[in-house]
Amino acid sequence: MIKYTLIAILCYLPLCSGLTAQGDLINIRSVNISGNESIKKRELMPLLRQRPSNFSFTFKGTSFNKRLLKMDALTLKNFFISKGFLLVEVKESAEIDNNIADIYFEIIEGKQFFVSNVSIEGNINLSKDEVQKTLNIYKKKPFNSVLLNERVATLQKELELFSKLFSIIEIEPIIGDSVKVNISITEGEDVIIKNTYIEGVDLSDSNFVIRELLYQNGEYYDPNKIEKSKRRLKETGIYSLINITPVKVSDSDSLVNVVLTLSEFKQREWLSVGGFEPIEFYEGLDPLPSLGGFIEWRNRSIFNTNSNFSTKFLIGFPWETNFNLPRLRYDIGFDTNWILGVRWPTKLNSFYETLINYDQENIDQVERYGLEMLQRVMLDERSYFQNITVWENFSDNSVNALDTSGALNSIISVKNLQQRSLSFRLHIDKKDDPLFPKKGFLLDLYFKSTGYLLGGERDYYKLDFSFQKYFKLSKKSVLATRFKFGRLWSWEDSYLDYSYEKFYLGGSANMRGWDILKYSTTNNLGDVPLGGTFRYLTNIEFRNQLNQNLGMYLFFDGGILSEDFDRLIKSRLGWDIGLGLTISTPLGPVRLDYAIPNINNEVILSNGKFNFGVQYLF
Repeated sequence: MIKYTLIAILCYLPLCSGLTAQGDLINIRSVNISGNESIKKRELMPLLRQRPSNFSFTFKGTSFNKRLLKMDALTLKNFFISKGFLLVEVKESAEIDNNIADIYFEIIEGKQFFVSNVSIEGNINLSKDEVQKTLNIYKKKPFNSVLLNERVATLQKELELFSKLFSIIEIEPIIGDSVKVNISITEGEDVIIKNTYIEGVDLSDSNFVIRELLYQNGEYYDPNKIEKSKRRLKETGIYSLINITPVKVSDSDSLVNVVLTLSEFKQREWLSVGGFEPIEFYEGLDPLPSLGGFIEWRNRSIFNTNSNFSTKFLIGFPWETNFNLPRLRYDIGFDTNWILGVRWPTKLNSFYETLINYDQENIDQVERYGLEMLQRVMLDERSYFQNITVWENFSDNSVNALDTSGALNSIISVKNLQQRSLSFRLHIDKKDDPLFPKKGFLLDLYFKSTGYLLGGERDYYKLDFSFQKYFKLSKKSVLATRFKFGRLWSWEDSYLDYSYEKFYLGGSANMRGWDILKYSTTNNLGDVPLGGTFRYLTNIEFRNQLNQNLGMYLFFDGGILSEDFDRLIKSRLGWDIGLGLTISTPLGPVRLDYAIPNINNEVILSNGKFNFGVQYLF
């Protein structure tokens, strides 16, 4: 009965979307809920589609609609059923006077049913504890029939990991004074792939598709290989839709045919324009808050292969710096997944860009150009390992020299530098959500070797380690933490002309109580960022989601910046505290925070800083 109620709700939704009352709009003045003895009103109100205009300052409210009124009643009933109130009744009514409506819900809870016993039979590959954990059904807990029906599909997928595609899961609740749940599992036979059929291939070659598959005909069906094959086909950039479906061979319980249904992008070539925030001014450097845009032309499958060609121009303006110089970059790239019959995703890219020199007041910008080769192996959907080999040249144009009278000379000094480097990055993203993480972690390890056997005019090493961990405290509260450590080896004073390789603190990207790149534990901050060859940073945030659109967080930032390791150990930890707000947008959370720094062991309220950014800091 509960299952059919859910189906009825889903079918009813399209009928209610976008509906308004005929004639004059009827505003909702109040929503009244009575009879809810076990569940508080504040838990029930967010479930309703019809709310008064004064429900919350983030909601405009809705106009009265009879169909939505019945939908809200069904929603409340279904919610109580999920809490074990199997006999609940919800009566809805409305009083309308002068286009003003007062809505009433009367709830008759009835008895709350608890699970008294769970019986599991037929399980072979999964233990009883694993089955119970997946179905989330335990003794002495409220009987949640809604969640139980939803979790059956999850249990089916877990059995598929053992090549059991045609398992039968039957759940029989026996309702008396309590609920006894009998679970019967028939796992079925191991399934073998007989044939693979490809549909929808037009411009690309079927052999190219088969080459991307990680399974072969005659193997046991492995959902992990199927998903990885799907991800590899997606990475080619050729297909807009990828479905891989096992189809049972008639008169057999152990054979399936795998059907690949593909839909290719109609356009091989396209021009795209967009904006971005923030930007990375250099590989391994913290992104700087900035505004800008890009224009890109791309050919998805040049010469009917899995190779791509692209050219891209972008411009960015870092709003927190005093340099007022844009970052420009132009790329011409060619990437392919296969090299000499071996799958090794590789991108060759020629580039030209301008960089900001943080240490030198008399240097307007650094021009950087060269060739880079990037190779990346995807570990899962958001995790990867990559290496980048770069052959690059630098040119500094300095025009800020003054004569004895204070007038600006037209003297231009040009400095050139050649650099060769090889970098590695391990990026493991296990967050439960890329924008609003509540659980999981992110690890990023970056290492770069410059010069030595590679050649060039500079020899040094660079390490940058970052670890983020998230702890779910409640349904709406999260404790987010981040730790970063960076070190430069063999850095020489002569390298200061190219100081973007150094580590910096300050600004909305790390230490929010200081100006961008100008972190200092003294009042003598200066106008020019100094940077360091050692950096330690920790960020701690307590985040609370006030409602669907608005969040608040308290944060602590701590950091140390030093020129040598001994001084790093002995250095005083600088820190700041602050308060932030986030507003959900289609681009992700937009944040505004205010931080107060600790300078010379003193919290100075007058030095507080406002920061603005898109998405959480980490």
